[in-house]
Amino acid sequence: MLNKKRKVLLITERRADYSRFKPIINEIKKDKILDYRLVVTGLHLLKSHGNTKNEIKSDNFKISKEIKNFQDDGKNTTGAGMAKAMGKVFLQLSEYVEKIKPDIILSGFDIGANFVLTVVGAHLNIPVAHIQGGEVTGSIDESLRHAMSKFSNYHYVANNDAKKRLVKMGEISKDVHVVGCPSIDALLLEKELNLKKLLKKFRLNEKKKFLLLIQHPITTEVSRSENQIVKTLKAIRKSSIQTLIILPNNDSGYLNIVKKIKKSEFRWTKTLTLSEYKTLLKNCSVLVGNSSSGIHEASTFKIPVVNIGSRQNKRLKPKNVVNVAHDEKQIFKAIKLVLKKSFKAKISKIKNPYGNGRSAKKIVNLLKNIDLSRNTQKTINY
Repeated sequence: MLNKKRKVLLITERRADYSRFKPIINEIKKDKILDYRLVVTGLHLLKSHGNTKNEIKSDNFKISKEIKNFQDDGKNTTGAGMAKAMGKVFLQLSEYVEKIKPDIILSGFDIGANFVLTVVGAHLNIPVAHIQGGEVTGSIDESLRHAMSKFSNYHYVANNDAKKRLVKMGEISKDVHVVGCPSIDALLLEKELNLKKLLKKFRLNEKKKFLLLIQHPITTEVSRSENQIVKTLKAIRKSSIQTLIILPNNDSGYLNIVKKIKKSEFRWTKTLTLSEYKTLLKNCSVLVGNSSSGIHEASTFKIPVVNIGSRQNKRLKPKNVVNVAHDEKQIFKAIKLVLKKSFKAKISKIKNPYGNGRSAKKIVNLLKNIDLSRNTQKTINY
């Protein structure tokens, strides 16, 4: 019994949370005190989104349980579909957590399955540590993230801005730890691929600049999703820069976006491995869209970002990010601006406010020191 490891339970639903958990799980694997259980659900199990559970297996991570909550028929693309998908995870995950009795739950970010795990952990009186709370965005993510913070006992946030916000929300200051964003760890640790071969794979001209586009739907603006991507595509077309589009996640409204992308002349891919994404991000001329990657990671590589619309809303942004509305003229103008040598020079020495790539080690050390005998009961701290 003295040699029994602390069992940490995690769940991953899509590439966005997996990339952040990957360096943490790698650190746990090397640790003598901690062990992990990984539940895989959501887009990882869908052919339409690249069957990315195979990437998890190729990274030599053991999958403890799979929970199928989405179908490849597009019926999960409404707000009701998203809620039903979470309901399926609630049912199976509750039974699984009760069965394996983890010592600690590590949840993250603002994604549905992680929200479910957080709530289940709280109900079963298991200490919950939440990564990257306290940030401000738009969409349903905003509500999910703050709700998860209220169900969690420990908070591993990206910066002091997020910590101050959580303390204002009534969380205990000593339980809020600034660790940075683990997605930066993931990219810095990932092997960079041969760029020439990678560009050839996606039929991009290696002698020309290229742009990456990642535009997700905004769940509170579902009726405008199609019009929003049309404006973005028109602006990029006008800029005359070759483009690779990474298809969006399956939040409500995504099918309208995918339909327009597939009818366009631009290259697109369902998904990318982390090494592919690192190589392309590091070498692209600009990242366009509304992905959190533009806010959290791009500044590490000094890459300009054109951030469109309200999805990232009031999130703390580095100086490489230019904010624009869903407006063709604004998007075009911003792309032209960030491609100038003067803009590249201006951002050449910026520091990433979301960390330096050492988050995973900090998180693992904190997990090892959680007092498992402490009461998980919470009350607001004022």
